[in-house]
Amino acid sequence: MQTELIELGGPAHGGYCVGRLASGKVVMVRGGLPGETVEVEVTSERSKVAYGRVVRVKTASADRVAHIWPEGEAKDLGGVELGHVAYPAQLRWKRDVVRDAIRRNGSPELLEQLDQAHPGWEVESLGPEPGRTRVSFTVSEGGGLGMYEAAAHNVHTVRSFPLMVPELVDLDLFRRHWEFAPGTRLRVIAPSSSAPVLFVEGQTFSVDGEPTTSRVRETVSVGDRTFTYRIFAGSFWQTDRRAPATLAAALLDAIGGVEGFEVWELYSGSGLFSLFLAHAVGAKGRLTTVEGDGPATKSAAYNLAKAGFEQVEVRRGNVSPQLLHDLPLGQMVSAGTLVVADPPRSGLGKAVARAICQQNPDLVALFSCDPVSCARDLETMRQLGYRVKTWRAFDLFPYTSHVESLCLLSAQVRSVSYTH
Repeated sequence: MQTELIELGGPAHGGYCVGRLASGKVVMVRGGLPGETVEVEVTSERSKVAYGRVVRVKTASADRVAHIWPEGEAKDLGGVELGHVAYPAQLRWKRDVVRDAIRRNGSPELLEQLDQAHPGWEVESLGPEPGRTRVSFTVSEGGGLGMYEAAAHNVHTVRSFPLMVPELVDLDLFRRHWEFAPGTRLRVIAPSSSAPVLFVEGQTFSVDGEPTTSRVRETVSVGDRTFTYRIFAGSFWQTDRRAPATLAAALLDAIGGVEGFEVWELYSGSGLFSLFLAHAVGAKGRLTTVEGDGPATKSAAYNLAKAGFEQVEVRRGNVSPQLLHDLPLGQMVSAGTLVVADPPRSGLGKAVARAICQQNPDLVALFSCDPVSCARDLETMRQLGYRVKTWRAFDLFPYTSHVESLCLLSAQVRSVSYTH
């Protein structure tokens, strides 16, 4: 085992701290804190960067605490990268990572706009209490539940996981013997408005292993509006119980009054935001949703129809420049135009960001769960004439490196040059 004693610098995207080996090579270190002197085991090396983990702390940070998941720390499991960091320091960590990502992947002009929109860059907290309603495991040899070792393919049986909601804790998952074959991926789900279920290789089971309906129910309330959603157990839904309402409220607050607007909602999933957007635009507005996943699209159409919204078109299709080019915006209504996008971790990408701007929407609301792709998308839109109006960041995954952001941009020009 190769180890070196090094002093750690600032945090980096992915839950790492940055240091340098004696050779001068940059090393990305798991399990450390900025300013600590630590002994690091080098676990892998590439041409320009090495990766490692802390095996001994010589000089500890004042922000170091006992790990929230001692079992995970001992087995070097992934998924709780900041379990050793005091919660207030986790928020500062995420703030610094987001700002650094914008600086490295955006521009000074974008950085200035975000500074003006959100001075201080504070990451908003839902609190440190566990709130995970969806947790995935791998069935291990012997019928237990396992998780992967960080940055490796090894599965370790676990006897605990600290971030679950009480409804999942009460299932006593880790004392059960699971009859599924070793290596099977098993997701345990505790919906807000129906019974907990298991989702295993495309099938839905009760927690006792009996086949059951493939759909679960979630209820989300924002202000005086409450909507209930029927979604497929295998479809994406926000993992923390508090996240759906938090993000929907943030979106409505950012866009303000949009009654009579024409709205595109891209990567619309099962319709979490769709129902609130349909209500916001009213009978004189129009909403078009676009989602590539078939079951999610089916759920969105059902949820919108069940809620009584008629001024909506639900489209199944992968978001692409060609799809957006063929879907003119602003021709159905005249009050204004808005594009809401909640893309996957890879972000919009330059081509889709340019295609959105080519349609000249009055407003663009962009959710992002990755600060690097967020920076690139915002910079593309800035170069095409859009300016940041509001900007917020949220800690929806305490004890992990993940951070979610919402940025509202407004058009500064009425015509944007466009090339495929």
